[in-house]
Amino acid sequence: MWKYLVILTLLITFSSCGSKKSAVKTSEDSKEIVLGKSETVSYKSLGNGVASIAIHLFENNTFKFNFKSIPQPGTDEKPIRISEKGTYTSDGSWKTLQFKNPKFSLAAIFDAQYAAASDFKVIDKESVKINTSKNALSIWGVVCEKQ
Repeated sequence: MWKYLVILTLLITFSSCGSKKSAVKTSEDSKEIVLGKSETVSYKSLGNGVASIAIHLFENNTFKFNFKSIPQPGTDEKPIRISEKGTYTSDGSWKTLQFKNPKFSLAAIFDAQYAAASDFKVIDKESVKINTSKNALSIWGVVCEKQ
């Protein structure tokens, strides 16, 4: 539990260094992406006290990523909200998600310390490769189950 508090504190600290408006605002490029009509794969976090996380991949090679932190009781923290759209490419069961100018650090959210090497790999500041053959992925230390 302390690990999650430390991670949450670090994320809030990093996001508060810049403008609060840009920390929670969806990138302009992300708004231009038109999502598909039917999902091909999705992952959603299980009940927990840390964050609500969802990734939805659509048939037209677009995706939507939603993240909302859950402030710990007894703190004045505000929830961090991230909602981004992007495109992806496929290489078998591996999907490379391309975020368009994300307003957050992919390496902070997709932290390899809390996941298996076969779950995902952060490629750069705008892309991460996820393994959709997995029934669950650990994102930000939160188990997200395949739907």
